[in-house]
Amino acid sequence: MAKKFFVERDQISSDGFRYRGLNSSRLENLTDAVFGFSITLLVISSQVPTTYIELQASMYSFIGFIFCTMLLLGLWNNHSNFFLYYGLQDKTTKVLNALFIFMLLFYIYPLKYLFSYIGTAIYATIKRSLGDSSEALKVAWDNLNAAGLTVLQWKDLTIRFGLGLLLIYLILVLMHINANKKANELKLSTKERYITKTFIHEYLLLMLVCVLSISIVLIFGGRAAGYAGMAYIFIPIILPLYRRYRIRKMLKLEL
Repeated sequence: MAKKFFVERDQISSDGFRYRGLNSSRLENLTDAVFGFSITLLVISSQVPTTYIELQASMYSFIGFIFCTMLLLGLWNNHSNFFLYYGLQDKTTKVLNALFIFMLLFYIYPLKYLFSYIGTAIYATIKRSLGDSSEALKVAWDNLNAAGLTVLQWKDLTIRFGLGLLLIYLILVLMHINANKKANELKLSTKERYITKTFIHEYLLLMLVCVLSISIVLIFGGRAAGYAGMAYIFIPIILPLYRRYRIRKMLKLEL
């Protein structure tokens, strides 16, 4: 009896969604390999330090590396959950997954460049405010100044970041819409269909945040790139609120 309980528990999510993709497929394994390769590129694309000062200076971009890795792991978790929930291997899913992989690989260098610059600037500013005057800090500042990003370049970089994230979320939306269309084939319950629509709505909200960020720099120019970046702060605010609203509604509907 206890063994049966644990088997059933492991096959159902905390919100009552039955897992249909417990066994990993070649499609998932390929995508996992690409995610691993993408995270590796965040490291190996950097120049190997030749002196100890350069090694210290390279640590200033570590914050950016953390941000990049967290974003990639978040996308990996979303992708993994889709296959865990639905276990789809149809032609549409394969095409969309191929586009997902393409966008991920294409996105990695703009992602690294942006977060490395921002992470270095944040850490270097903190160290300077604390009275640090080390050679490593000077090298880090020289690297920032060497980048010499103009207002137009900030605008372009912000748009590139927003568009990349927007397209990735769009692919995830289309994957879930395809799963919802196959609800009968997958034998989704009424509750599972409701949860699937909730996933779609959440990704649409994420896309709206991306559109908001892009719109800010398109309207106000590269000088507003900082405000465009702050638009993403809405994500950890609106998603939990919307998810809570959908859960309350689901309880009222007694699904």
